[in-house]
Amino acid sequence: MKSVEGTVAMRESPAMKDLVLLLSRERDEQEITPVQVPGLGVYYTIAGFQIQAGSVLKHYSEAFLEVKRYVSFPSCSTCGSTSLRLEVLCPSCRQSDLLRIDLVVHYECGYMDGVEGFVRDSQGLLEKCPKCGKSLKRVGIDYGRPGLGFKCQLCGVIFQYPLTILRCDKDHLTTLDKISVERYPVFTLSKDLQKARTILGLLEKIRAELERGLNVEVEILKVIKGRSKMAHVVHALIRSDGKVAAIEILDEGSDISEAMGVVSKAVDLGMHFIVILDQKKASELRKVLNPDYFTLIPMRERGLESIRDLLLESVYTFVLGKKV
Repeated sequence: MKSVEGTVAMRESPAMKDLVLLLSRERDEQEITPVQVPGLGVYYTIAGFQIQAGSVLKHYSEAFLEVKRYVSFPSCSTCGSTSLRLEVLCPSCRQSDLLRIDLVVHYECGYMDGVEGFVRDSQGLLEKCPKCGKSLKRVGIDYGRPGLGFKCQLCGVIFQYPLTILRCDKDHLTTLDKISVERYPVFTLSKDLQKARTILGLLEKIRAELERGLNVEVEILKVIKGRSKMAHVVHALIRSDGKVAAIEILDEGSDISEAMGVVSKAVDLGMHFIVILDQKKASELRKVLNPDYFTLIPMRERGLESIRDLLLESVYTFVLGKKV
C-alpha cells in the first residue's frame, strides 16, 4: 500500500535498524522529520519507507538515531489521537454538501445568494434581484459583493464561514479553538552510527571476497518483497545461475527479537540464510536460529579473517552446490 507521499506504508516496512543501514549509505547529516498524514496519524519516512511514529519512538535508540529537536501536531482534545480528519460543515444542518459561491447581497430586501442566482443581462452584468425584482445598478449602493462564501446543498443556507471541526479515528469531535497538541522528536543519525558503518564495511569486504573467490553476484542491502508482500532488507543477496542465498549480520548489540526477525525474513522470502553473528552472542541466538535451517557462522574479533574459509564453504554449498 503506497502512501499519499509515494512512500511505502508501515505494514510493508523492513526493520528500522535495516532502514537506517540503507539511510547511512546516502549521507551523514540528515534529519528524519515526522509528518502528520490526514486520517492516519504521525509517520516518519526512513529510506523511502513510511513508519508509524509509535514504532519509531519505541526503537529509535537501538537503530542509531538520536533526538535533535521537537515539532508539534494537533491532536484530539478527548483522547490525544493525532489521526485527525478536517471536516467543513454547514453551521445550520451540520452536513458537508457545500458549494463555494461568489456572494451578492441586495441591500434593500436583504436577499443573498451566489452571483449565479441573480438575474443578469445579455452581457452577464447583474440586472435585478430574483426575490423582489428591483433593479441592481450600483455596487456598494444597491447591492454588495462581500466575497466568497458557501451554500449548503441540503438545507439551502448561505454563509461566509463554515463550521470547521476535526474528527479523530475514534470518532471524537474537536473544534479548532479546543484542539490539543502532541510533541514528536525530529531525529538525526547518532554518534553510534559507527557501528552501522562497521556492518557496512564488513558487507563490502564480504562482497569483494565472494565475487573474487566464487565468481557469484552479490548485492548489498537489497530490498525484496516476500510472499506476504512485506518488504525486507537483505544484508547481502547472493545469486548464481538462478540460485540464491542471503547473508545476515547480527552484531554484539543484537538480541533475541532481532534473531526472530531474521527467522521471519527467511520464512517470508523462502531462501536459506547464512547468519554471521558475534561469537559472544552465538549461544543465546542459537535458541531461535535453528542450525537445521540456518548456517550460523560465529565471528571473533579478527572479523572476516576468522570466518573467510567457512563463509566461502557455506556459500559454495548453498548457492553453487546441490543443496540449494
